[in-house]
Amino acid sequence: MSWRDRARPVIAEVLKETQGQSEKEIRKALRDAYPFGPMQYHPYKIWLDEIKAQRGLKKAKPKEVEPPDPRQPEMF
Repeated sequence: MSWRDRARPVIAEVLKETQGQSEKEIRKALRDAYPFGPMQYHPYKIWLDEIKAQRGLKKAKPKEVEPPDPRQPEMF
């Protein structure tokens, strides 16, 4: 199980419980619910990224797909 898989349900539950509250209260509840020990390094970055994703604050990166090279023959 990844850090994100562990963080996802915790964050979802906190956001559900704090729905309609002020931004300050929501942030405090999310901070208090952090389950991975010290707030540092990779787990904390994943935690913050998942919060952004669930709150709709994260912009999706556009996927750039290069067209196939016309000189490349098809193998199958």
